[in-house]
Amino acid sequence: MNQHEIIEKLKQIPLFAGICENDEYMNEVSRICTIRKFKKDETIIKEGEIGSEMFIVYDGAVEIVKKTRAGDDYTVVTLKAEYNVFFGEMALIDDDKRSATVLASEDSVFIVIEKNDFEKLGNKKAEIGLPVTRVILKTLASRLRKTNEDMLTLFDALVNEIQS
Repeated sequence: MNQHEIIEKLKQIPLFAGICENDEYMNEVSRICTIRKFKKDETIIKEGEIGSEMFIVYDGAVEIVKKTRAGDDYTVVTLKAEYNVFFGEMALIDDDKRSATVLASEDSVFIVIEKNDFEKLGNKKAEIGLPVTRVILKTLASRLRKTNEDMLTLFDALVNEIQS
C-alpha cells in the first residue's frame, strides 16, 4: 500500500472530515501512519490492556467483543472496511485501559496511528490535531449520551418489574 492509497482511505474516514480537503494536512497525517496486518481470529486489541494506538480498517473486518459481568463474551458489532470505520481512537486521548476486545474476523489490513505521533503532529500543527480531536470528542459524547439513555431504559424496566 502506497502513500496515495493511505491518503485516499483516510479521506473516507469521518475522523478526518474537517481536514480531508487539504492535501498538505492529509499528507502530514499519512506520514504518521503505519500498516499492520492480522490473520483471521487474531486479537488486535484486548479488553483491559493499555493501548496507545488507533486502527483504521483498510481491508477486512473485525468484531468488537465485550465481556459480561459473568465473564461471557458477546459481540457488540462487526466492522468492515467498506464502512470506513476506525476503533481504538480513545487511546489517542487518554492512557486508560481498552474498553473492548477487537478480533480480526477475516484476514485484515489496518492503518495505525500511534498516540505519541498524533500528539507530536497536533502540537506542531494544531490546525490538523484540533479538528480530529473534536471529532473524537463528539464521538465520545454521543456514546455517553446513548449509554445514559440505555441506563434510564434499564432503570425504568427495573422499576416496572419491582412494581409489578
